[in-house]
Amino acid sequence: MKRILTSLVGLPILFVIIKYLPPVVFLLLVAAAVILGCYELYAIAERKGLRPHKVLGAALGVAAACSFFEPRLSAVDIVCAAAILVPLASLVRSTLGGPIDQELGAITVTIAAVLFVGLLMGYSIGLLSDGGEMGRDLTVLLFWVVWLSDAGAYTVGSLWGKHKLAPRISPAKTIEGVVGALAIAVAAAFVAKAWFFTKLGAADALALGLLLGLSGMLGDLVESLIKRTAAIKDSGRLFPGHGGMLDRADSILFAGPALFYYHKYFLG
Repeated sequence: MKRILTSLVGLPILFVIIKYLPPVVFLLLVAAAVILGCYELYAIAERKGLRPHKVLGAALGVAAACSFFEPRLSAVDIVCAAAILVPLASLVRSTLGGPIDQELGAITVTIAAVLFVGLLMGYSIGLLSDGGEMGRDLTVLLFWVVWLSDAGAYTVGSLWGKHKLAPRISPAKTIEGVVGALAIAVAAAFVAKAWFFTKLGAADALALGLLLGLSGMLGDLVESLIKRTAAIKDSGRLFPGHGGMLDRADSILFAGPALFYYHKYFLG
């Protein structure tokens, strides 16, 4: 129940922020989410004995996300900076006496967080930066469909789930939950079409419901895989009944790019 309430409380707040406040407010919100998400991922890595460059990685993650907002800065610039600065940070640490045998893992996981959290979360900023009402509607659609789909998967899976989806990765997820998630995602897309996104065609609403529902579940499963490597259930305790920032944003990490490129090639 706490998991569903988190979505019901969060969605109206995000709706107001995205639809009516200046875009920079959403930008700051995403930047804070990136910092928290990077630190949660680095905490998981530390449980496996790795020593990521946390401050540098979080800063590069924020820069990667914000590159979608600042036209003079590209994601390629940030990836290049990460590829240079993170190994240099390991070089400095090793020169000062740090254990050299751990630095390959430190470099890898630091850059992985920049891409997995910062870059992927930045696509939600890219949707809003599309400009005008379309950009705002797309961004609301992203959270609206994905979070309701997640709540649908949890509800249907809890009530009727019998067939495990991927028991080695996420024992609680069921095939019945997948069906419920996709059904709710499609319904949510059509509600969005009737409510705030009237320009959305029926075929696009159907396609986006399925696309966002499926990509959101894949993002959730990937984050579950990461947590499974460290034998933990939640990435943090930020949200009641839902865990940490990564637990709340994992579906958005994959669904954001999916919606961004669907808009670019089919709606734009």
